[in-house]
Amino acid sequence: MVSVSMLQSRLNRYTRDLTSLENKKSSYIKSESDSLKKINDANRAIQRTKSESTIRTKTATISKEQKKIADLKKKQAGISSDISKKQTDINKTQIELTKANEYEQRKIMDNQKKELEAIRLSQAVAIDSNSTSLEKGSDEVKQYDVFISHANEDKDYVNELVLALKSEGINIWYDSDSVGWGKSIRRSIDDGLKYSRFAIVILSPHFISESKYWTGYELDGLFVKEGAHGEQVILPIWHNITADQMQEYSLSLSDRLALNTAINTVDDIVNNLIKLLR
Repeated sequence: MVSVSMLQSRLNRYTRDLTSLENKKSSYIKSESDSLKKINDANRAIQRTKSESTIRTKTATISKEQKKIADLKKKQAGISSDISKKQTDINKTQIELTKANEYEQRKIMDNQKKELEAIRLSQAVAIDSNSTSLEKGSDEVKQYDVFISHANEDKDYVNELVLALKSEGINIWYDSDSVGWGKSIRRSIDDGLKYSRFAIVILSPHFISESKYWTGYELDGLFVKEGAHGEQVILPIWHNITADQMQEYSLSLSDRLALNTAINTVDDIVNNLIKLLR
């Protein structure tokens, strides 16, 4: 398939050619109009004079301009044909360009899916490796009790929840605390996912936005962890979101029992987590 850049370059060239042809046709039309004016002026002059020399001169002018008009009409017919062909070329190229763009978009999406699958695989391997090392050792306690997954726009609510959890001595992985200056965000998140018993996921319209990369990354990792361990990890909390929005985003998540900030207070959420941690 011809590349998008080559097709775009071709389309630009055809468009310039079409503009040039249309300008040339306009100049022919103007020349024809000028010749008609000269013929009309010559006819009026003949009607007003009795001079034979003037009549001969004006008659010659009329004959000359008539021949010029005939030639201009032939040129207009030819250039109209060229314009039609060029427009056909443009339409054809536009169709090819649309197909090429769609093909490129599919390639990008396929590559993104492959990258995501690679990330999921690396997370699964890391989680499995960590699980094995814990089994071989003693009853080692994980570093974090809970991982907090949320959209940045929901910080006001999340900060309130985090303070309440910390006041109860609950160990938390929270990006504002755990991702230091200059640290790898992805690596910090992976460590948080690996070493947390549970993950509170604040599901909001901001969280499910298609533009949110990290929330999707974290959720994918949590699903991998649940699959690898066969245990519940995700603790969903609905925040300013409707059932319809959740079902459109994820049927599997919408079917899980969730707490709801419209009903449950921060204290309710903290108490429920404490029960799970005991």
